[in-house]
Amino acid sequence: MKKILSFLIPAVLLIAVFGGIALKLKKNKAVAEERVYHFNPAETPALEGSTPSVKQLTDAGDLVFSGIFEAFRETKISAETQGKINHIAVDAGSKVTRGQTLVQLDDALLQWQLQTVDVQIEGLTADVNRYSILAKADAIQAVQLEKAQLGLKSAQVQRSTILEQIQKTTIKAPFSGVVFAKLNEVGGFAAPGAPILHLLEMDPLKFTFNVPENDLKYFKPGQTLEIVTDAFPDKKIQGRVSLIASKANPGNSFSIQCTVNNFSNHALLAGMFGKIQLSTK
Repeated sequence: MKKILSFLIPAVLLIAVFGGIALKLKKNKAVAEERVYHFNPAETPALEGSTPSVKQLTDAGDLVFSGIFEAFRETKISAETQGKINHIAVDAGSKVTRGQTLVQLDDALLQWQLQTVDVQIEGLTADVNRYSILAKADAIQAVQLEKAQLGLKSAQVQRSTILEQIQKTTIKAPFSGVVFAKLNEVGGFAAPGAPILHLLEMDPLKFTFNVPENDLKYFKPGQTLEIVTDAFPDKKIQGRVSLIASKANPGNSFSIQCTVNNFSNHALLAGMFGKIQLSTK
């Protein structure tokens, strides 16, 4: 009997200890579950200030499309020949007209080459005149006259090439617009493909917006649309549809582009937002 009791007492104590531990763990789990947040969509309010969709619908059933204004043309102007920059006539924000001189490169070496060729042409011209007189009198062979004439033509071609290179040292504006950025400075080195100025054409502008495929039926090339800008909500701007994309973009919508005349003071800027409200009726 004593042996049985000596065996049962430790077993009962061991079971009690493990039972207490299990009970404690169960209580801790219940407390942890109460502290964990469980997401409930019905109780979660809608987020404000989220990104608007491409298309919105007004109370009257009209479609509203949001878009952005872009420069009609833009280019980074670089030199066609290499050389040191002697002068930049504009700065960032300057308005320029087509054909206006923007940058002048160093052409001193080319001018010296031009003078050298001019001296050669002068001597070859005198030789041709002299050999022509002697050839008529049969005083020289005709081949000498021909060589002088070919040398004169070669020098004239070389002169035209140098003049073309000198002309390329003067960089002019390809279209009227605004200088967005100056990418080099006086004293810098210009090379073909290295941009010097970033030029934007701001009048007219392009207004681009995206349209789902189901709404493409409401648009056609040449159509006139009214655009309301966020910056000038009291002014309505006329835009003419100039392009409807032939291929959908990654968002499975189609880009439509309108040509818009800028204000007289060029207040409309690239990057501004606008809206088009279209009645489906």
